[in-house]
Amino acid sequence: MATGLAYLSIPAALVVFAMRRRDLAYPWVFVLFAAFIIACGATHLMHAYTMFTPAYEAEGLVKAITAAVSVTTAIVLWPLLPRLLALPSPEAMAREVEDRRAAEARALASEARSAAFIAHLAEALFVIRVRPDGGFQAETVNPAFERLFGITEQAIRRQPLEQAVPEAMLAAALPHWHQAVAQRQPVDYVMEAETPAGWRVWQTVLVPMVSAEGPVERLLGSARDITMTRRLQADLLQSARLATVGTMCAGLAHEASQPLNAAMLWLRSARAAAEGLQPEARLTRLHTAFGVVEGQLRRAGDLVARIRALPDDEAGATQVFDVGRTAADAVATASGQYAPEGIEVILHNLPGPLPVRGAPARLEQALLQLLANARDAVQDRQAGEPGSEGRITVTLLEEAGEAVVEVQDTGAGVPDALRDSIFDPFFTTRDPGRGSGLGLPLAAAVARGMGGRIDQHNAPEGGAVFTMRLALAPLACLQPAEEARI
Repeated sequence: MATGLAYLSIPAALVVFAMRRRDLAYPWVFVLFAAFIIACGATHLMHAYTMFTPAYEAEGLVKAITAAVSVTTAIVLWPLLPRLLALPSPEAMAREVEDRRAAEARALASEARSAAFIAHLAEALFVIRVRPDGGFQAETVNPAFERLFGITEQAIRRQPLEQAVPEAMLAAALPHWHQAVAQRQPVDYVMEAETPAGWRVWQTVLVPMVSAEGPVERLLGSARDITMTRRLQADLLQSARLATVGTMCAGLAHEASQPLNAAMLWLRSARAAAEGLQPEARLTRLHTAFGVVEGQLRRAGDLVARIRALPDDEAGATQVFDVGRTAADAVATASGQYAPEGIEVILHNLPGPLPVRGAPARLEQALLQLLANARDAVQDRQAGEPGSEGRITVTLLEEAGEAVVEVQDTGAGVPDALRDSIFDPFFTTRDPGRGSGLGLPLAAAVARGMGGRIDQHNAPEGGAVFTMRLALAPLACLQPAEEARI
């Protein structure tokens, strides 16, 4: 009797446990076990009852029900056993909970650090949401954005962009936003405008954020204030211009004062000497003085002409002509002048024409300036090293769509310390009276006026190499006269 009652109390406890624990994986298993135990308990009770009262049919029925429940429980339990064994243990679940809590704590700490980093970042950050209709709406900005543009986060988030952002600034930024959305690529641009915080210049980088479906959902932008950088650049440029002007004025005053002072001294000397001379001697003295004065004034006029030739713009009409022909003319002129000095000028020309657009006379003048500079370098080396070779080589090449003219001398080369200054106006290493410092600047100005440039380097075997590069013109545009000469 006691055993039967125990069988009835156990399933009651199981049912109460299953009802109170709603998180059980398989609660119906407890119900099945309870039914099994109840059936077993009912079998014991019927056995005790039949000991005093014969009720064998009822006892058989209870045993049949118990057998059915037992077989059903056994059939269901074995397939379910692997699933029950796969359930994590309380220790494993506790560890998993701790791991999840630690991960959540780390995520919150990382989010807090990121928020603090963004809040204290010097660059202005903003997120723009792309609406389905193609419009834009600001989602968030950081404090640096508020300081740069004078627009608070509440104002830009709660109001349409047309009301929160000045009209001119928004109109200038919208094309870049549409470009980033259309190209789905980062966009970099510089803007300047009057903002509520004053006149600002900033550089912006837009990064489109693409959704899983494909379209661009948001634009992540960063803006850096470069207002002070631009001001410093402008100040430095102005200072450089003033320094250049000061150098040019000093050089001009120095170069112009020499012929003027010489002319003044000769006039004073001639006047003082002519007072006690006979008329014929006086005329001879004055004639000599006037010749010197004329030469000095011609020198001053040549200086002014070179200064006028410094601007980059070509003077007069331009035409397409052959560089080789112009270089040959310049070499022929220089050879006749330098041959008595023991300097040989060699030309390596191309078999075909090198057409360029410009003024042939100005290019020849520039080449003569390069040749004169090479002659001075050769003479300086010969003065320090008697017997050294005196040769100037002019080479014409065609490289990457450019006509190249190289002028190489056998001088000592250009010192590295002076390489950045040799094209500055009035910069010269010559003694007073030997150079005005305008030859190389004039040649560089001619090259720039023809869309080219002049570079300089020292050859490995010694000597300086000046390379003039000019853009090639179509051969069909070559002047008929030039073609006939070729």
